[in-house]
Formats: sequence, structure tokens, C-alpha cells
Amino acid sequence: MKFNWHQASVLSGKIFFLNADEIKKQLRTDHVSCQLPKQPFVAINLARNHVSSIINLFRAVERNYCFRLTPEPFPKGENIKADHCSHDHDPTGSPPCFVVQTGGTTGPVKKILRLQSTWINSFLINRGIWTITSWDNYGILGDLTHSISLYGLLEGLYLGTNVTLLGEWLPKSQFEEIATRKISILYATPIQLQLLIRAFEIHKLKPITTLRKIVVGGSKLTPNQGLTLKKLFPKGEIIEFYGTAETSFITITNTNSPQGSVGQVYEGVEVRVINDLGEPLPNGEIGDIDVKSPYIFKGYIDNGTLNPIQSDYFQTGERGFLDENGHLFLKGRRDRMINIHDVNVHPEEVENFLTTIKGIEAAYVYSTCDRFETNHLHACLFINSFKPDINQVSSMCRRELGLNLTPRSYRLIDEKPPLLASGKLNLVAIKRILETT
Repeated sequence: MKFNWHQASVLSGKIFFLNADEIKKQLRTDHVSCQLPKQPFVAINLARNHVSSIINLFRAVERNYCFRLTPEPFPKGENIKADHCSHDHDPTGSPPCFVVQTGGTTGPVKKILRLQSTWINSFLINRGIWTITSWDNYGILGDLTHSISLYGLLEGLYLGTNVTLLGEWLPKSQFEEIATRKISILYATPIQLQLLIRAFEIHKLKPITTLRKIVVGGSKLTPNQGLTLKKLFPKGEIIEFYGTAETSFITITNTNSPQGSVGQVYEGVEVRVINDLGEPLPNGEIGDIDVKSPYIFKGYIDNGTLNPIQSDYFQTGERGFLDENGHLFLKGRRDRMINIHDVNVHPEEVENFLTTIKGIEAAYVYSTCDRFETNHLHACLFINSFKPDINQVSSMCRRELGLNLTPRSYRLIDEKPPLLASGKLNLVAIKRILETT
């Protein structure tokens, strides 16, 4: 199984349209500037021209080359370059594969290898559960170097829908294009949606009724964001999924999912919650989340060498619990967990609450240790024109979260929070800001 451009699909952006016939024509024409190198691992530069990048992507697919998309600029006149990987890949006989990157929220990004079939199988599942037809129009808000955006693009083209890349427009124009192009399925991250919400409110735009599915990945929507999105898209069902670049879909929500959960396990996936000894925990108890899945990646590519996964279960690095009905609730990443007064605290829980307070655009919670080796929480708040009252913020934290989860101090930063291409907060950049201010 490999990615395919359905005959009915049209891809468009701000200044281009591509259909299946045009792609076939381009693939039959081997211009020197577009020729693939002999090395079967190729990087395709997205920074210069979307049309040539998409054509090169499908040229790589056609020849069974392992590809990845990159924003890195290539030398002038060069559209494609060879990667080097000692993993044995024979373009004539190996299963079609490709490379995506992890988000890089807390550290360096990692390159991961996965089979095209792992995404294609979920395309077919989603077509069934979301009743996707050729009448649907996909909208992709993010950068194609981020896996959720690339996934949405390839799913839409494979299933015969029209796909619009919305990343080149500003949020107000994105909203208007969603209406003009009758986008019915939108792939986005919470931060990208928050920018749409702000544009809707500032410019007093009219709600859009043609959007029927809002597929949200990367992180969780706040309750306020979910409620406000219903004002923008009154007929849009919000579908949140939990997954990673390594695992693809793990859980997915529906209209019956309880508030705060990331849904039930995706078709074919197994989730277990275990303690530090690797023992399964009963429902309701918080532990490490492991995943067994047919959509799992093949391994990490490090210094040109594939390091395959060694276990049936993949350790996500996240902590959470399952309820009695199999709904998964996330608490936070294990590597960010902080022990305060012998209680394990997840800073993400505090961050999620802080961002529900008016005036706070984003929050980063961290800890320091005093001379008695006791940890204390602190918060870095990125604020907008409405400056929150810190005494009120602290009082709300104590009332809603308790003393252990209430930051001892708050640092206000009156600027846009640094983001990754995925739309997530860039925690590494925030740490640098804190070190230099």
C-alpha cells in the first residue's frame, strides 16, 4: 500500500491548483531540476515552492523512495537532496515508507521511520466513522512538516476530497477561506484554532455552517476553546485525538466522550496504564501510558542509522488513567512530573487551568528547589492586552487546584509565546527567555 492521489482530488493554496491529471503529467516529465538522486532516501524542501514540493513528494511515492519534508533551505536551484541512512531500503522491493519528525516540544526533534500503510489503514477507518465522501473539502491549517498537517493532506487526497492548504493566510483570511471554499473537514492544533477564535471575535465575523468536522491534535483544547469553537462553527463536531508522531492515533473522541478525556482507543489499538514496576493498574489509577498498535512506527533514525523499536508496547512518556468505560484521561508527561510534599504534580494541569483565565494566552509552569530540597512551582505567563490581576490568579489557583498546584510566583511576558511548527509551545525557547530576563 502506498499513498495515492485520487482522480477526484484537487489540491489548492493561495495561488495554485493541482489536480490528479496535472500530477500525472508532471510525473511523466523529468526536468533536471526535479530529478530524484539515486540515493533512495530523499529530503524535499518545503521552504521555496509548494507546487514543486508536492510534485516531488508524489514523484518519490511513485518510485517507492523513502521521503521526508523539511523547511531547511537547500542550495540555490536545488529542490531535492539525498539523505543517508544505513537502513536497508530497496525501492523495488521494500514496503513504501517515509520519515516524519517528532514535535520537539521539550527537546531536539527526532526523525522517525514509518510505513505508508500505517497511515493508509487509518485513512480507510476515518472514511467510515466520519462518512467522508468526494463532496468533502479538507482544510489544513498547519505546516506540512508537522505530521498532523501532512496526515490531513495525504488523507484528503487519498480519499478523493478537495484539499486546501490554509497556512499561507493570516487567521482572518483563513476563516474567510474556510467559508468561501466550503471547507467541511478541518485539521488543526489548539493554538491554530485559538488564532481563528481571536480573529472571529476581533473582526466580528459571521459563523460558518459548512464545517462539519474539526479534527484536533497536538494537544488538548481547553473547555473555553471548545465552547467558543461552537460559536464559530455551530454545525462542526469537535473530534480530538490523542497520538504522537510515533504512534499515530491512540484514542479519539466522539459526541459521548466525557469532559476532560481524550476519548476511547482507536480501532486496532491497545492501551495499558502501568506502575513503575510495569504492572497494569486498575481503572482510575494514574500511571504510565503504553501503546500497542498496528499504526506504530518502525524506529528512530539517528545519525543515518535506523534504531528499530524493541518492544510490542511503545512507552509514550505520558501519564494518565482509564475510566471504567475505557475513556483515557491525560495528566502530563512523565519527564515533567514534579514531586511536591511527596505528591506527584503535573505542571500541564496547572498550565491548562491558567490558560482558561482571561488575559493569559499561554502558560509555562516550572519548579525550583529551596535550601531544604523542597520543590516550589512558578509560572511564566504570556499575556495579551487584558493584563490579569496576579492576586486574583493566585486565589483562583488555590481555590480550584489546591495549595500544591498553586505557583509561588508569576512572571508576566507581554509578547507572543514562541511556537514550534507544530503549533505547540516551544518549551526550550521559553526556558531561554527565563534565563535571559
